[in-house]
Amino acid sequence: MLRLASPVNTAFNSALSRRLALAIGLAVCFLATAHAATLSPDSAQTGTYVYQVLRNGEVVGEQRADFERRGDELQVITDVRINITLLGLPIYDFTQRIEEHWVNGQLMQLTSVAVDDGDTRNVTLKRDGDRLVGTYDGKKRDLPGNLIPATLWNSAVVEQTSVLETTKGRERAFTLEQKGVEKVKLPVGSVSARHFVFTGDFKREAWYDDSGVLVASQMEAKDGSIIRQELLRMP
Repeated sequence: MLRLASPVNTAFNSALSRRLALAIGLAVCFLATAHAATLSPDSAQTGTYVYQVLRNGEVVGEQRADFERRGDELQVITDVRINITLLGLPIYDFTQRIEEHWVNGQLMQLTSVAVDDGDTRNVTLKRDGDRLVGTYDGKKRDLPGNLIPATLWNSAVVEQTSVLETTKGRERAFTLEQKGVEKVKLPVGSVSARHFVFTGDFKREAWYDDSGVLVASQMEAKDGSIIRQELLRMP
């Protein structure tokens, strides 16, 4: 027998549908908010993040990011060391020290000293109004003041369209693709992380956990090898 819905049942079902829609909407908003957390100059606290650096799956170095918070000021020092050998003989060596000085969420100064297989490269930038001005090996640099360094610890970089490349002090434009949430295997275990792919002048892949912490990144080197960094420990 065909049963027609009564006004009471229709009203009840309509109310139930609205409640379900609201609940689903709130859940979606909650998930979106949860995955949008960032580690930024405003939220970062004193501590050290340590990453292992791999080349085609073999450990070849380490990257450390040391954070020191003093009120509204944040000092971030990133040290990178890569040493590649073949049959026990060194074939490539790279070191870099990057110092970032932030005040009230603004990058006030950045210095970088990189030694790329014997070639030294120096970058010094300071804020001048809404610009970052300075030099790269004596050559003048004048860049937008809102650029985020390509150290990538500041996960707000995924809201930008270009980064500050630190080795030569250049602005590098990119297009960003979001790959969604993935399980990433790390030395400390598996974590859920948001996967982003940067293409254009700046090519990189990066994974951030729900707190906005960079847990892994990778790039293709000039020789076609894959250079990857993976989180070893955090504060």
